[in-house]
Amino acid sequence: MAASAVVPLRAATITPELKTVTPGALTIAFNGDMPMSSLQDGQLIGADGEMITAIAKQLGLRVAPALMDWAATIESVRSGRADLVLGNVGWSAARTQVMLLTDAIYYTGKFTLMRQDTKVGDRVSVDDLKGRSVGTVGGFTIVPELKKVPGTSEVKLYDTSDACVRDVIAGRLDFAFLDAPTVGYMIKQNPNWGLKLVPTQVFPGYKLLGQKQTTILGMNPDNPDLFDAVNAGVAWLWKTGLNGKYLKANSMESDDYLIPIPAENNPRIGVDRDEKGGLVGKWAHTPKDFSSAFAAAKI
Repeated sequence: MAASAVVPLRAATITPELKTVTPGALTIAFNGDMPMSSLQDGQLIGADGEMITAIAKQLGLRVAPALMDWAATIESVRSGRADLVLGNVGWSAARTQVMLLTDAIYYTGKFTLMRQDTKVGDRVSVDDLKGRSVGTVGGFTIVPELKKVPGTSEVKLYDTSDACVRDVIAGRLDFAFLDAPTVGYMIKQNPNWGLKLVPTQVFPGYKLLGQKQTTILGMNPDNPDLFDAVNAGVAWLWKTGLNGKYLKANSMESDDYLIPIPAENNPRIGVDRDEKGGLVGKWAHTPKDFSSAFAAAKI
């Protein structure tokens, strides 16, 4: 991909007028997996949900939650039915081709779900998968790589995390590769399920399996101003520590969520970011500066 030069930011008004799917509202596509997102009394909750609600408020927008199956979330953004997708959405090179991806809102370590009586070491390695069935949700970033792991007995794709977890409980699936925060939350709420999460070792030769995930918000590339405004809000979350506050309030208590991927291992460099964090790649543009919308924010 051709890189674009980083240029000075263009000024935006303190109360920007932003184009959205529904005027005055930020339509959020999400699948309702806690602790990242859910719907309660018509309000978007969860760590990711509370982050975007705080950002939207500073931009003078209300949040319009749009609950749907995971498989439909990205397409709803691409087709202009939603403004953004959230819920531990992982960065991938493929997604940079169809969406504008914000800076990280946090970083997620990789774990493998299995029954408590499954014998593995301290970390799951690629050798542990030989002769075993593995599964995840269709549309997750790891699907192409999971299909390439040699020696697995079967690769199963599910519509939802719940369906995948049920098969692990029932013994119909050996290993599940799901959103660790979601599954950790499920196990905490249901200790009688007899499940455990084991850290996943980095799989040699794979860019995503076992690697720490950059969690982002995915947005429509046809609306760069809205992207710039929301991305300024992401910077504000980091500056104020609000992302850490919302994570801890939703049982995502480990400080590891706030530790970035080392620059030498950052897969974004040369794809949609340069070494300094500037936009490059397919949707590169001169960002507007919406920081003034967050300058006087009360936290």
